[in-house]
Amino acid sequence: MGSAVKASKISAISNLLLAIFKGIAGIAVGSTALIADSIHSLVDVFGSILVWIGIKIAEKPADKSHPYGHFKAESLAEMAVGAIIISSSVLIIYEAVKELTNLLSPSFEYYALLVALFSAFFNEVLARYKISVGKATKSSALIAEGKHSRVDVLASFSVFLGFIFVKFGYWWADGVVAIVISVIIFQIGAKIMKNSIDVLMDRVDEELSLQISEIVKNIEGVEKVELIASRGTWRSKIIEVHFSVKPGTSSELIDLIQKDIERAIKSRFPEVVLVVPVVKFLREKLIIAIPSDVEGKKYTRDFNSQYYTIVELNEDLEILSKKVIENLHFGVEKRKGLLVAELLEKNKVDVVIAGKIGEGGKAHLRSKGIKIVEADGNTVDEILSRLKDLIILH
Repeated sequence: MGSAVKASKISAISNLLLAIFKGIAGIAVGSTALIADSIHSLVDVFGSILVWIGIKIAEKPADKSHPYGHFKAESLAEMAVGAIIISSSVLIIYEAVKELTNLLSPSFEYYALLVALFSAFFNEVLARYKISVGKATKSSALIAEGKHSRVDVLASFSVFLGFIFVKFGYWWADGVVAIVISVIIFQIGAKIMKNSIDVLMDRVDEELSLQISEIVKNIEGVEKVELIASRGTWRSKIIEVHFSVKPGTSSELIDLIQKDIERAIKSRFPEVVLVVPVVKFLREKLIIAIPSDVEGKKYTRDFNSQYYTIVELNEDLEILSKKVIENLHFGVEKRKGLLVAELLEKNKVDVVIAGKIGEGGKAHLRSKGIKIVEADGNTVDEILSRLKDLIILH
């Protein structure tokens, strides 16, 4: 990551020099667009500093307080860069609108024209450099900053074109160009913010999960892939794998399977720094609970129903047995969520299908490993006829 830190330092120094040159030229000719572009470059300096800090923190190894490492610091830096970009775009719009409403126009000077053109050229070189180093080091924050520099290319070139229009008498061109620049800058900032939020919120990488699922399925001893969850940045990822083995599989064999999973994933995806395998024993039967009336016909939808129809299914969702049990805790005022969850656990229920269930009840069911499926309907038979749509067997 030394190259990434070096790139962020070079970026900060370069943007500071550009900001100074553009600021002086913009003030001299009275160009809001060029001054706005100067402010944008100055903002980039702070962005580069934030990226440098984020990369340095992300390099720290895992510790007791951060067992998964510090990689999200880079995403925080990326988010800060996005916020800065959005803020600068709003500032540019404000200044441009003020210029247009006051009917102001910059004076045309060739040195200001050259400063804008040089800024566009230099920012393109800088953008290519940062994106290249970002890809080589897999630094999402540095790539985001590189894309930001590419926006600077467009911004500076737009200022250049604005001056040319002003030269031919279009006094409003400078303000309009400044507004166009700000809109483009805002869009880029919003996209960068979204990418960083996705990482911080551990959004699932569906393509990666699918690829890893195929790898795990082909490992000997794995009967079914339950869940593939991923978190982290482009450079550092943590993969959680839930899989099932046959009942009675020895602990020694399970240990070997887990090692095979870890080895296979890391060899295919070098960015994966940690694999967390979670093993379950394959269920031969599935037991579901449906709130109902005493006859097991009407679907009451309510988690706190007086009766439950307990249905035992095979892997093909064919009914093996069905019975009605009474909820002995029906109507209680306190701890009803916990009590009903304990009742269902006692009956070895795997899935509860209900239409009305509070957050407390959901929490108690999850703590006991009981899956929750919310569904609407009128009869138990109707719910049973829709099982393939309602239940994903794991």
